[in-house]
Amino acid sequence: MKLENLANHINVALKSANAPKLATLLSYQDVHKDGLFVNNPGASRNSLTSRYAGKLASPWDEVCIAHLLVIIHTKDDNYEEAYKEEAQLVNAFLRYFTTQTRWLLPTLWLLLAELRVLAHQGDVALYSQGKATSCCEDAARICNKAFTLCVTDRTSAPAESRKWGVYRSVNIVLKCYFKVNRTNLSKNVIRAIEANPDIPPLEKFERSAQVTYRYYQGLLALLDENYIKAEAELTFACENCHWSSPRNQERILTFLIPLRMMKGSFPAASVLARFPALEDLYGRFISNIKQGNVVGFDQALVDLEARLVQLNIWLMIVKVREIAVSRVFKKCWLALQKPSRVPIPAFHAALKVAGEKDMQVAEAECLVANSIFKGYIKGYISHDTQLVVLSKLDPFPKLGARALRNGL
Repeated sequence: MKLENLANHINVALKSANAPKLATLLSYQDVHKDGLFVNNPGASRNSLTSRYAGKLASPWDEVCIAHLLVIIHTKDDNYEEAYKEEAQLVNAFLRYFTTQTRWLLPTLWLLLAELRVLAHQGDVALYSQGKATSCCEDAARICNKAFTLCVTDRTSAPAESRKWGVYRSVNIVLKCYFKVNRTNLSKNVIRAIEANPDIPPLEKFERSAQVTYRYYQGLLALLDENYIKAEAELTFACENCHWSSPRNQERILTFLIPLRMMKGSFPAASVLARFPALEDLYGRFISNIKQGNVVGFDQALVDLEARLVQLNIWLMIVKVREIAVSRVFKKCWLALQKPSRVPIPAFHAALKVAGEKDMQVAEAECLVANSIFKGYIKGYISHDTQLVVLSKLDPFPKLGARALRNGL
């Protein structure tokens, strides 16, 4: 296929409002790319511009030229330049998109998705050369521009509005922001949605868009230590994630499992068996909690610290440690035949048996006080007599009965 033929096919797709066909024609991964490459080997932007600029309707001359250069650069594994050309293509496309309605959204989805892929590959190439990475951050800016064009459509009829592209475009923006660790900017785009009452409700969009949006809402709530909201958002994402997407299910469970563990709810063995990576990440913590093995828990925390920090869940796992400590106290209480008053030195001795060899009695008293505050123990401490006075009714309540509180 020659570039002139590509332009003709694009023109036909535009006249028939065939967005999927247009998306196929503009994909650098489509079958036509080999014919374009063969007919234009070694072409440069200058040579193509001098030959075609102004001969095709704007902005499609620029779109076609950039598209061909993307194909040439990806053939040469030059992903830095391929990304730059794809960015020019998308920017040119957005100038046309701003005058259109909902029909063009399928083309937008493909272009933004491929822009994000090439941005990642471009940054990998830059990193391997010891250069500063910038492609993904630039892609986030362009995707945000596309989101803005969707959310600010005030001229189209409601059924044909570009606002029907809000959630899929914002999901791509959020992916880009999380990729470049600019999660603080995510709140700006979410506020833009919440401040616009004309956007159709989320439940009117396709299920995949709902799941992705609620997933990122959950991650942002986690970063704010709003654990109640985080659990609600991630639970929705988990329950509605399609069964044929195990990778997405694993991503959601990576953050939902520690949230549930903070409430004393642990995943079934069958769930962990389906996801070996989650078994490797959480299996040791779960077994040590059930055994009341504080030392084993601490060793797992040391061994897995790098992964937990990378996932931003280290703090949650540290808080889950409190459950292992409360299990030690319960075992001590059971060994003493369930008395209504337990000496703090007895709990101190139990912690030393559990491996806390250097712990002082005052530290043990602090841990008991914390367990009472967090709801793992019902009772109070009599500091003068060094006794823990336990409730007569269920002094060590079931972990699942403890409400999850924000920040705790």
